[in-house]
Amino acid sequence: MSWAPYAARPDSTVTGTLLQWEAIGDEHHAPRTVLAWLPPSYSTDTGRAYPVVYFHDGQNVFDEATSYNGEWRADETLTELAAEDLEAIAIAIPNANERRYHEYSPVRHPDFPSERGGGGGDDYVAFLINSVKAQVDSSFRTLPDPAHTLVVGSSMGGLISLHAVLTRPDVFGGAGVMSPAFWACAGEAFGRVRSGPVPTGKIWLDIGGQEGTDHPERQQAYWDDAHAMRDLLLQKGMGDRLRFQADPQGIHRESAWAARLPEALRFLLKDQTPSA
Repeated sequence: MSWAPYAARPDSTVTGTLLQWEAIGDEHHAPRTVLAWLPPSYSTDTGRAYPVVYFHDGQNVFDEATSYNGEWRADETLTELAAEDLEAIAIAIPNANERRYHEYSPVRHPDFPSERGGGGGDDYVAFLINSVKAQVDSSFRTLPDPAHTLVVGSSMGGLISLHAVLTRPDVFGGAGVMSPAFWACAGEAFGRVRSGPVPTGKIWLDIGGQEGTDHPERQQAYWDDAHAMRDLLLQKGMGDRLRFQADPQGIHRESAWAARLPEALRFLLKDQTPSA
């Protein structure tokens, strides 16, 4: 098994060089197809090594044709940022469908069946490190240290991104925490931040005012919790290593995250450029 060219469809919307590895898994995670996007200079500037951005919900990261809710346009965004000398390898790890909540939640939810009821977050972070990152670092010219290893996700993917940077700062030096669903994990993230050391690295945190509009209480929880986490992280002393953005009109959808992604990646990748 090895990285192969992406199996594009006639209606695919992929820009640049995209590769796939069809079966990356471990004892807790069924094999899944992981995607790797390479920056424009990768094939010509062979002396350079690159930061790596790991995206959750990988079905929706690069290709409208394979997404179930639209795409993040990460390939188009990173192509544009390359013109600003902000280049990175991007890795997309697909979610496990009905086990998505289980993998992305560090704690169990009492209302969900045991096989998908949460509590698999630490195992998922270990899978990300020991299976996915290990394969990426052995295959590509990466900068494998924490300062150049970022993790980005939305909703539950935002929660597990924050969890990764809080629990494994020896691996992840930055997190993009978009539209985090803090309400879904009973305050676990707040307790961890309060009781833990000052988070290292960088955190991008954002929220929209129109998220969860089908549940008014949940809509308010999205908004209030994100602002509360901003305040808590600032109280912990993160200072300018935290960037917060609130969009009153933002919805809970890939189109909103795609719109905010350029600024998020600019913040996370600044001063983390490829090395010769």
